[in-house]
Amino acid sequence: MTHRQHQNEETGIGWMISLTFWLLLFLAASLFAAVVLSPRYLAYLELRNEYLSNQVQLVTLENQVEYLKQIAHSLEHDPEFRSEVARVDFDAVRPGEERIAVDPDLALDLPQWNPRQRIPVTSRAWYVPMLSMVSENHKVRSSLLLTAGVIVLLSFTFLHESQSHQLEHVTRSTKDFVSLFLSRYRVSESEADED
Repeated sequence: MTHRQHQNEETGIGWMISLTFWLLLFLAASLFAAVVLSPRYLAYLELRNEYLSNQVQLVTLENQVEYLKQIAHSLEHDPEFRSEVARVDFDAVRPGEERIAVDPDLALDLPQWNPRQRIPVTSRAWYVPMLSMVSENHKVRSSLLLTAGVIVLLSFTFLHESQSHQLEHVTRSTKDFVSLFLSRYRVSESEADED
């Protein structure tokens, strides 16, 4: 093997080592970011859902106020409407009028507003259970941080250019061992022709 071929192999292995190093550092940074940002993002999602629920409730109340304004206007300016409301409220019956009993569920009443009732606006996203687990479970958080630390430590220890010769040796040894192991099970052409 010439010096130039050996140098080309080293630069190829050096490139793979560098790429692996940066990918592992990105993975460690992602794990750390998941631990640090998940509680904040979960709080943001809860606040956003509450905000949207309040917006829906506000629009509902505005519609109810507008309806009540129309009723108040009609009560002030429409004597026929006023008399009809009084007749219904006092259960008065006109001569010759026939009443039919109706189930209370079918009565035309205004729905009562419950201020404690929260209107669910959005459905929960698929990642919210994982996010809450990472946010609230201290064992999971510690495991993720420990994994990120080990990845960083191993990356800086074993994946740098000065280790390329040792990694090349380990790679060749592993490749030779696997090919030797697999060659035991290969059938040579002469044996295949005999069968």
